[in-house]
Parts: sequence; C-alpha cells; structure tokens
Amino acid sequence: MKNGTATRNALQAAADRPLLYYRDESFSGAEIDTAVDGLAARLRSLINHGGVVGIWSWNSPELLVAHLAAERAGLTRVPIDPEAPQAEAQAILDAVGADLVLVDDEHSLDGGRASHTLTPDVWTVQGSDFSPSERDGQHIAIRIVRGIDGGGLINIPLTQDNWDAHMRQSESFLRSDLYGHTVGPESTYLTVQQLQYGTGLLGTFPFIRMGLPQVILRKFDAAEVVAAVKRHRVTTTFMVPGMVKRLCDTLENYDMSSWTLNVLYGGAPFVLADMLRAAAVLGPHRLNQLYGRFEGGWPITVLDGADHQRIAAGEHGLASSCGCVVPGIEVDLAHRVADDPRAELRVRSDCTAPLFTDADGWCALGDLVTVDDEGHVFLLGRLDGMINTGAFHVYPAEVAAAITAEFPGAVAVEVEGRPDERWGEAVTAIMVWTDIDQAPNNDEFRQRMSARLAKYKVPTLIEHRDVP
Repeated sequence: MKNGTATRNALQAAADRPLLYYRDESFSGAEIDTAVDGLAARLRSLINHGGVVGIWSWNSPELLVAHLAAERAGLTRVPIDPEAPQAEAQAILDAVGADLVLVDDEHSLDGGRASHTLTPDVWTVQGSDFSPSERDGQHIAIRIVRGIDGGGLINIPLTQDNWDAHMRQSESFLRSDLYGHTVGPESTYLTVQQLQYGTGLLGTFPFIRMGLPQVILRKFDAAEVVAAVKRHRVTTTFMVPGMVKRLCDTLENYDMSSWTLNVLYGGAPFVLADMLRAAAVLGPHRLNQLYGRFEGGWPITVLDGADHQRIAAGEHGLASSCGCVVPGIEVDLAHRVADDPRAELRVRSDCTAPLFTDADGWCALGDLVTVDDEGHVFLLGRLDGMINTGAFHVYPAEVAAAITAEFPGAVAVEVEGRPDERWGEAVTAIMVWTDIDQAPNNDEFRQRMSARLAKYKVPTLIEHRDVP
C-alpha cells in the first residue's frame, strides 16, 4: 500500500468541496491534495526515502500540508512545540538526525541546518508527477518528542501501522454512540490545540481521512473559538480543561440557543467546580472526557455525556474518573504492590508503540489506577514521577539536567510535581547551594531557563536550600 493512501483517497473524493477553513480562506480536498503532492515531491528531491524531517511551526493550513506531505513522501516527521526555545529545538533536531526542517516565518535555526519555510506558496506548487512511496508498516512515521535529558532523546516513535491504528481508533469512537454526537456529513471539527498533540490524533487527521471539514486556529483564543462555531457551525473540538474554562468565561452572557459545539477534553485534571460550571454553560451532554496516551492509544477511556449528566446531578465522586474503557482497547491491571488497591494500567491494541510493548503485546502506561464496579477508571498517580501540567508531560530528569547545566553552583537539584488547582501539577524545582547567596531570584531563574526549555517545562515553584 502507498503511504498516506487513506488520506489521499479522502482528499480526492472530496474534490472541490471545502475541507479546511483558516481565517478568511478555504481549501478544497483537491487543493489540499495538490499541495501535499507538491511539497512531498519537493521533500523527496531533498531527502532520501526513510529520511527525517523536523517540523517547527504554529498551526496553519501549511502545517497540515507539511504533515501529510512527509507521510506521503515516506519520511519520519518530528514535530517540535512552537513555543520551544531555539536551543531546545536545535538539540532535538540534532538528536533525531533531521535531514531538513520545515519552519514557518516565526522560526529559524542556527548552525547551517537545511530548512524550508512553509509559506502560502505550497498552494501553487504542482506535484502531478509525484508517486507516493510504498508503505512499510514498521517504518517510523512520527516521533512524539517529550524532551532530552542526560540519557538522550525522550520520545515515542509511532510506526506507520501504529499511526493508521490510531486513526481507525479515533474514527471508530467519533462514529460511535459512545461519543453521543455521532460524527457524520454535517460535522465540522475545530483545531485549537497545536496539532502535534492529542487534537491531531483525535480530530485533525481523522477528520481529513473521513473527508469531513474542519477549521484551524493558529492557537487557542476563546473569542476566536466562539466566532468559528458561529460562522462554521462547528460540532466537535478537543481542548484541555484550562481552555474549556476560558471558553466558558467568554460564553458567560452568550445566547446558547444556537450553540453547536461538543467538547472533547482531557490531558489534565478538571477541577470539580470548573467541570460543574462547564456543564452548566455548555450542557453536560456536550462534554466528553478522554484519557489516552500516544504510546497506548487515543482514546483509551471515555467519561461520556451521560456520566457528566450524573455529575451535574450530584454524583460528584464520578468527576475524578477518566471514564470507562472504549471498544478496541484491551486492558490489564498489573498489580505492583501487595495489598495495594492501585494497579498499573496496561493496554494492548494495534495502537501500542513497539518500543513500549512487551513480547505479549502489552504496553505498560505507568499510570496507577483503580476501577469501580461500573468499570469507571480512576487515575491515582504515576510510577515514574512524570509531571502532568496543563496536559503537557514533563520529565523531571530533563528539567533537572537543564537546571544543573545553567546553574552549576547548585550542588543538588530535584524536580517534582506538586498539586496545582489550575494546571493539575506544578513543575517544582528544589535547588541546594553551598552558598545560597549565589541563588538567582525567581525572575532571573525563569528567564534563563526559558532559553533552554519550552515554557511549560520551566518550573513555576522554586525553592532554594542551604546544604544540610
């Protein structure tokens, strides 16, 4: 099978029907397909089949084309958070051995690495002679990069088979009664989160493969969300809880009689008071919480609209659950501690990344859980200390290594997550000094660390201690 066959078939079937809206522009299936062919041909001329292309850009139609073109050209794509500082982006690109980097006009690289700027020119370049590569199911389609520490690149490599399985899993959920607002011809998706994150697996790419329209925002803005829903009658989106809260703030005095948007959310805890307010503003039936992992599947569990109605009616204990396991995902609870009611969640499906899967096909997720009599799963911590802050995953070792490199006067550095009502967990740094007068103030610390790490990785809580 050729790379990107399902997407190509959907784009060609859509023909002149608009599938993508961005600001005041629209792009048909045929226009997207032609742009993908053109950029794929360009990439193929610069990079050997199986090569690596970095992608560093804010959301845009051109960014979507870049992802589809890399897949069609048989390349491994490595998306980088657009908020990452240049030093972090460069380190990631070095670690993955990127042959070329696709950037927007807000990002640039030092060191002479080959790059190609994503501009509206992609819509005028013809690639009619381009022939997609034969698909090798075990070829690494995408690397989901979490960061770099002393041990090297922290990443989740997904094969082409994994990627296709994720797409099928998301489509199956979106078309099922479990979603409660079954996706069909009248559905439109809204991408507000940067598309390399959960929103891409759950909606952006599945909607393209289903031949259904979507709206892309450059980044989240609650007022722009409201305007997009009104203009395009958007039916589905994915947000993290903080975005849902800001959307509800914007809708405080809005006439909801014509509201069409159903919200999938996840990635971080939703404070009960904010969840109840969202249910009151949006309607509980319009809320679906999803839990998933790139290495294990999206979604794995769903707290559906009926569950949110029960929560709104007073069953508040259910609000701390991430829902019940969806069809297509096999679950095993591997107990780690005798007489401990918690268990490590393991999953098995075609979505699971080989690097994280044992000989029997099980992927251990590191999340400790309990399950009630109705099958509702409750997350109760992590085995590896990974910090979940505002839906971003932060690895303490990476942050500690960056702090040590920037502040060699600290004789010991510890990084941990502490409960935070807004973000779920706050990245916390504890630094030990022989001479505490060398310790930077908080503003200096954050400014210097922001040159090394993406904003969400920079500690928000900072403690300085003397050597005991």
